[in-house]
Amino acid sequence: MRFMTILIGFIPYAILAGYDSWLHGYARHVSRTEQMLHVGLALSLGIFLSLVIAAKTLAALSFLGIFTCLLLVDEFGFHADIEIHERRIHWLADAALLGFVFYWLWIDGVIDGGF
Repeated sequence: MRFMTILIGFIPYAILAGYDSWLHGYARHVSRTEQMLHVGLALSLGIFLSLVIAAKTLAALSFLGIFTCLLLVDEFGFHADIEIHERRIHWLADAALLGFVFYWLWIDGVIDGGF
C-alpha cells in the first residue's frame, strides 16, 4: 500500500517532467552539455525515488540534494532564454516535486503536518 501511495504522489511531477522532456525534443535545441546534465538529473532522481520507496530517508534526502544542485545548474546555466511556456512548466514541475517531498515525509511520519 505504501508503494502505491508514494507512486501516486509522484505522478504530478512525472507528468510535468515528461512534458518538459517532450518540449526539449520539439520546442528548442538542447546542447550536448545540457543533455548530459539531464542524464545526471534523471539518474539522481531515479535513485532518490528508489530510496524513497525503500524507506531510506537520509539517503533519499542526500540524492534529493544532488538532484537539486544539478537542477539549479540546469535552470541558471541553460534556461535564461527559454520561452515563458517552458519556464512555467519548470515552475509547476518544481512545485509538484516539492509537494511530493512534503507528502512523502508526511506519509513516512518524518513531519507531522500540524493536524
